Amino acid sequence: MQGPQEPPVPAAGSPVLTACGGQIQYAKDTPTAIFRGRRVYFCLPACREGFERDPATSCLADDPAFGPQA
Repeated sequence: MQGPQEPPVPAAGSPVLTACGGQIQYAKDTPTAIFRGRRVYFCLPACREGFERDPATSCLADDPAFGPQA
């Protein structure tokens, strides 16, 4: 049995929304994380690191776009 597949990666230069609500152009070194089955984009590695320390208390934990907590 195969595990869940990772969400697709956008093409380089594609606009993506960041966790904080900004918009950046995706590059292969854009910091990302997977949260509730969706890829989340960050402006800076430090933002991703803060999110990964405790995603359950992050601003995304209550975001309806990410669905209920499992």
